[in-house]
Amino acid sequence: MTDRPAQAALPPPLVMMQLLFGKQLTYSLSGVARLGVADQMDGTAKPVEEIAGKVGAHAPSLYRVMRMLASLGVFKEGPPRSFALTPVGEVLKTDAPGSVRYMAMMFGEEFSTRAYEHIADCLRTGGDGVTEAYGKDIWAVLAERPEQCETFQRAMTNSTAGAADAIVEVYDFSSIERLADVGGGHGLLLASILRRNPKLQGVLYDRPEVVASVPKTTFAGCEGRIGIEAGSFFERVPDGCDAYMMKHIIHDWSDEHCRTILRLMRDKLPKNGRVLICEMVVGDEPGPTPAKMLDIEMLVMTVGGRERTAEEFGALFAASGLRLNRVVPTARPVCVIEAVPA
Repeated sequence: MTDRPAQAALPPPLVMMQLLFGKQLTYSLSGVARLGVADQMDGTAKPVEEIAGKVGAHAPSLYRVMRMLASLGVFKEGPPRSFALTPVGEVLKTDAPGSVRYMAMMFGEEFSTRAYEHIADCLRTGGDGVTEAYGKDIWAVLAERPEQCETFQRAMTNSTAGAADAIVEVYDFSSIERLADVGGGHGLLLASILRRNPKLQGVLYDRPEVVASVPKTTFAGCEGRIGIEAGSFFERVPDGCDAYMMKHIIHDWSDEHCRTILRLMRDKLPKNGRVLICEMVVGDEPGPTPAKMLDIEMLVMTVGGRERTAEEFGALFAASGLRLNRVVPTARPVCVIEAVPA
């Protein structure tokens, strides 16, 4: 037998080019998600012309994108010019378990792409790309764009769907009497918690334009135990709760903004109350992590938002009359960060 030589490492310029081609990957995924390509596919290969006809696409162009995505395991090509879904591609289907279709669409939305045009300005000034592009923050931009706002909310629901089961598996909500999900979007996480805890009362709290579009089926089976309130968490939070929860809210805001929100909660909490922050925690490991990647999204898209270390969460709580009690990891990158009155 002849030993085959070990594959040589790629030279640095080619490694860098692989990193730079992330743009083509992200926008291709966003494009096929927006067209609903995966919704027309299954595990059996279909000709690209058939898929293109169903989604209103130009078949030769769609083929080129699907060929590239097949090389990365999103689709499987064979026979030639025919594609089937892989388990990875399956999550681009609208109703698939763990779907990220709307997340992929959001990454290609105008408000996102225009913001990233200004990343060099973000690095120079510490400002955000959305304000550079539009002269207003992301929330003001979305409030003026109902369709893009709906895509954003559905993307957040995609994110929550993946994390909700992981959160309820590791955190015991049974001793809570009334839980407010502050900035809770369409309520998927709160609904999951209520179904697991039949004695628990819940309040979904978010901006008026958000709660107005909560699907009627979200809280099916929770009738009589759920209230929905509209408002700004910079002005007030719901009354009568012994626990407040926020998932991927604190990371949207500067420390100053976060202290305002947390102090409003602290003022309402009973002595045995708690605040639950469901977010990623930046660790000290040197390799790539989801938290480090998401931190760049916060840098570009929000005014002062960031992913934080456990120590930074502790300092934020201490400045708001709270104390970091524990960090509960889950099977997903998100953790449950528990704070109690100081």
